Amino acid sequence: MVHDRLRVPSFRTLGLRRLSPWVLTCEHATNRLPFPVPRDRALRQVLASHWGWDIGAAALTRELARRIGAAAIVGRWSRLLIDLNRPVMDGTLVRGEAGGVRIPWNDRLSAAAVERRILDYHAPFHAEVDRVILRHLVRGVRPTLIAVHSFTPRLGAQRRAFDAGILFTQHGGHARRIGRVLRGAGLRVRYNEPYSGLRGMMYSIDRHGKHHGLTNLELEFSQALFEDPRSVARLARVTARAVEAL
Repeated sequence: MVHDRLRVPSFRTLGLRRLSPWVLTCEHATNRLPFPVPRDRALRQVLASHWGWDIGAAALTRELARRIGAAAIVGRWSRLLIDLNRPVMDGTLVRGEAGGVRIPWNDRLSAAAVERRILDYHAPFHAEVDRVILRHLVRGVRPTLIAVHSFTPRLGAQRRAFDAGILFTQHGGHARRIGRVLRGAGLRVRYNEPYSGLRGMMYSIDRHGKHHGLTNLELEFSQALFEDPRSVARLARVTARAVEAL
């Protein structure tokens, strides 16, 4: 499959004019592709699954941003095109397979093709995050950066029997303040699970937080919470109270 040159931005920015104590990101917001999806059933299934996007994360990000008056930068394309939450040297930046399914648009890409995809999609997203942060900083607002993600309740033989994970590298105290509010609302909370910020698994928000000297955290919610679409509003309400506790 021939790589399609970028025709539209690789991100959407919600509430650009908002200046609040928070900036949100959602790197895995969608399972869309900038070219027609092959009709292969297995490919369509893997795109629809947790391999293709973070189910529920975009809806939660939009509602949370509205509630707390925050700007939010969300990815426009599937992580199976390029993963915005990975450094460019990571082996999973452009996956050749996912869930045992070969990804044809990523197959045998040359170094030049990978570089072009980074410049078309990955770099513009991160430039926009920096732009939104700088807009806050020059106006005297030092925001906390929060990435919103979701995780599958079961990965292979591993069962993840909790509702929310809070990832951090340097800001464990802030993570626990958020966690206490979420637990008070009845959610089962873990820290640095199902992935660990201490092992480099929150690349995007940690990159921008360290660069600008800002508190940064990643919130991971179980996709089981989004099985009922009505739960988004409740979860956003609870999460808004939690981040406002900072």
